[in-house]
Amino acid sequence: MGTLHRFGKVKIAVYPGDHGMPHAHVIGPGFKCSLDLESLEILAGSISTKSLRTAREWIADNRDAVLEAWKELNP
Repeated sequence: MGTLHRFGKVKIAVYPGDHGMPHAHVIGPGFKCSLDLESLEILAGSISTKSLRTAREWIADNRDAVLEAWKELNP
């Protein structure tokens, strides 16, 4: 599946065969991080404050779909 959403040059993605707790990757120019789907806390990496805020808002608004995509790709 990969990319779930784009805002500007930033993408939010989930990947098959990923490890650990359910999370999404947020990737943009000069940064990448993983966000826990439940708490929306940064698990790894770094991200700008503005991109983090936007990613958290989008994931929170679409949490069920993002979690469903995670479960489909990581049974």
